[in-house]
Amino acid sequence: MSSALLKADPSAISSGADMHAALDFLKPRSIAIIGASRDPSKRGNRAIQTLQECGYKGAILPINPKETEILGLPTYPDLASAPGEIDLAMICTPARVAPDVIALCGARGVKGALVLAGGFSEAGEAGGELEARTLEAARAGNVRMIGPNTNGMFDGHTGMNLTGWPSVYAGGLGVLSQSGNVALSLLAQSHQNGHAGFSTFVGVGNEGDVRFDEYLRFFGEDPNTRAVIVYCEGFKDGQAFLEAAREVARIKPVVLYKAGRTDLGEGAARSHSGSLAGNYTVASAALQQAGVIQVERSDEMFIVADLVSRTAGRPTRGVAVLSEGGGPISQAADALAERGLELPQLADATVRALQKITPNASQLSNPIDAGGGTDPHPRFMPACGAEILADRSVDALLIVGYFGGYQVRYGASIREIENEAAHQLVALAKEHDKPVVVQCHYAEFPTEAISILREGGIVVVRSIEIAAAALAAAQRFHEVSTAPANEIDSRITPSAKASGLAATAKAEGRNALLEPEAMGLLREAGIAVPPFALLCSPTDAASLPAELTDVPVALKIVSRDILHKSDVGGVRLNISGAQAIETESAALLAHIADTCPGAEIAGVLVTPMAAKGVEVVIGVTQDPQFGRFLMFGLGGVFVEVMKDVVFRSLPISRADAEGMLDGIRGKALLDGARGAKPVDREGLVELLLKVSHLAIAAPDIVEIDLNPVIVNAAGYAVVDARMLLTGEGH
Repeated sequence: MSSALLKADPSAISSGADMHAALDFLKPRSIAIIGASRDPSKRGNRAIQTLQECGYKGAILPINPKETEILGLPTYPDLASAPGEIDLAMICTPARVAPDVIALCGARGVKGALVLAGGFSEAGEAGGELEARTLEAARAGNVRMIGPNTNGMFDGHTGMNLTGWPSVYAGGLGVLSQSGNVALSLLAQSHQNGHAGFSTFVGVGNEGDVRFDEYLRFFGEDPNTRAVIVYCEGFKDGQAFLEAAREVARIKPVVLYKAGRTDLGEGAARSHSGSLAGNYTVASAALQQAGVIQVERSDEMFIVADLVSRTAGRPTRGVAVLSEGGGPISQAADALAERGLELPQLADATVRALQKITPNASQLSNPIDAGGGTDPHPRFMPACGAEILADRSVDALLIVGYFGGYQVRYGASIREIENEAAHQLVALAKEHDKPVVVQCHYAEFPTEAISILREGGIVVVRSIEIAAAALAAAQRFHEVSTAPANEIDSRITPSAKASGLAATAKAEGRNALLEPEAMGLLREAGIAVPPFALLCSPTDAASLPAELTDVPVALKIVSRDILHKSDVGGVRLNISGAQAIETESAALLAHIADTCPGAEIAGVLVTPMAAKGVEVVIGVTQDPQFGRFLMFGLGGVFVEVMKDVVFRSLPISRADAEGMLDGIRGKALLDGARGAKPVDREGLVELLLKVSHLAIAAPDIVEIDLNPVIVNAAGYAVVDARMLLTGEGH
């Protein structure tokens, strides 16, 4: 695709009525510049100048009570004096007057307001109060607010540019960013590329009113947007964003970079945009589950989005690597494998054809080293590419090395040959309808061949690793866009038993269920739990049923004041017979009385010893941005040390549960390591689904911790259960 510099498309200016009705001011037909200025250094002047330079065809209405004309446009003393309907107001005034200005916008019937100023929630408590008053004025006047603390917005297809940034290329990439500097970096990449540009950019700012999820749905419906780039530091409504992402990511790639991964990064995010970054591991899991394509490096965003927007959901798992040297193909093979892609073996006929083209090639099996003992030459690339792309095992072709920069490396004498080869490669990619990516050592040089490739839709990059990341992202979008919709049982009714237990616990001043209560609730939810009994006195052991006296059992202290029993010696194992149970229970109670004086003891829980197996942990936790999550991983007393856990937002589907089992590093233990039998995978999946169901049915329970759950070929055993209620640790 060839992208022109941002200039008005007369047909695009009238397309706003077809867009998401609530945000049609993102395609404004008229813009009031409140705080317009004659001073070229002021934002209120640069905005008007940029709109004129970009050929914006809508009405531009400068507002300034001291001027009658600015940059050749009639200037109005106030909004009430400006003619016609006003879709959008750009507010260039100081933050302190924002509530009053927004109120005037409401009185005038302005649909949307772009609030540039900082000094709101990102600046502390006083700024947060100012933002709240501004939002109150916006809602009272039915005005939707972009920002505050935003760097502006532009539309690449209407000439509407309220950023003041020149040289914006129009194209198919939509951008949502909480950072102006990040957006500038994307613009710089686009400008250097010359053939990939933007549909609409919005500086989200503090999400004071319009939030990420609303913008994302807007992009999902925008016909000019083929992929969405998101730079976020935190979400005001993470659950709403996940819902929007589940819808949009299936039809358009959503490429996201999440800042705030460390404590330092989270602190910086909070001070920059007033955002709570939250736990990165949890956020990443939620975004993955929603179908978002996450990038780990900020310099991957543009290239990844550009390639994925062009592949249109085609698969890219099977990649053929073609080069004229051994070093780059080794790097490429590693980079692709590390990202889950494959280098399929080429058909014998393909290898024979390649041998005829490059008889001196040193390797033809994939990766293909077409150089061998001869000097590298661009003429080999289209000929080899034709045979490789025709191979049915190949989904995509990655060319690494000199191609595109031969004319830099070997001089002008080879320019026309390389340019012709580039034209041929473009034609081959279209003929076979397979993605071609070129990694070129000279990608940052403005060669004619690179321009030909990019204009023809072939992505050219400098970094092998970014090329591999882009191909992996394209495969990810293929999987997301073609996967059957997750079937999640939404017919979940509240659990009366859970509500009753929670009410009783809170009436007694407890913020957690006792373990016998938790085990009983699990049983009601259809989860298999072992037999158990609560001894209120050691002498009660004489009346225990045979299922507890004829097998070795575990004894566990039950106390509202002791959540981590093993830490205080509150567990006895492998106790057999009623007399031994009585004796050990008495000893356990005496020990706890000495070590935890003042603890309120409900009794001793008696339950059979579990069979040997793999210890896992299953839990439910609450995230401040994204809501409730299910956790699964390797468990036991070292769960905090190993940290081999994965998360999914609730509720989960069967596919989510199966993915959780495959997502831990210790998956081999579940599959049967060192001669052990594989665990009952289906039973474990059912357990995850039932815990998810219980968590939704019991909203008063904010945290569930089943650790350990011992799993083996015969099934599972819930060994320990802890459930916290609203208010505990939150």
